[in-house]
Amino acid sequence: NLDPNSNFSFGEGGAGTWSDGKLTTRIGRNSGPVRFVLETLVKYGAPERILVEGAPHLGTDNLVRLLRNMRQDLISMGGEIHFGACVNKFHIDNGVIKGVDAKYIPETERTKANGGESDRSSSQGGSTQTFYGDAFVLATGHSARDIYYELHKSGVELEPKGFAVGFRIEHPQRLINEIQYGKDWGDRVFTRRLST
Repeated sequence: NLDPNSNFSFGEGGAGTWSDGKLTTRIGRNSGPVRFVLETLVKYGAPERILVEGAPHLGTDNLVRLLRNMRQDLISMGGEIHFGACVNKFHIDNGVIKGVDAKYIPETERTKANGGESDRSSSQGGSTQTFYGDAFVLATGHSARDIYYELHKSGVELEPKGFAVGFRIEHPQRLINEIQYGKDWGDRVFTRRLST
């Protein structure tokens, strides 16, 4: 049975963890920010070849290791990772978020121990914890309908996200040539050695 709270779409890295790890961008492979990301991935264990490949590829096995290494580094710097913590209430005062409640679901964390990997189960399943802070990042990811209901219930103004719809229209090449080159020259254009 598929556990709706814990499956391949959720957890560390989400569904993207199980992709093939292709790295693509439209902002320039050698731009400063892209280079920084690639070098950071190498720092956490990605193969160095991604720095020079035209179409870098991490591979699923590397993604799991990279995410674990990043998590362990965050923890070593004082960060906290709360696996199985599902935000279910927002504390908002005069339009400013002050905290969130998170209910823990039973979960399993994959850890690296004694040269191998092991699983560590959460003992907090069913409990609720409140987190207070000056700022919160809401990165909902996949299947977060409950979060949006709670935001709405808390008085947060929501607006629909825009989306694009595309379609394809095919026209005869002769018509395209006439539009592009005019009536006098359109019928004289040659494509693939054939006159249109």
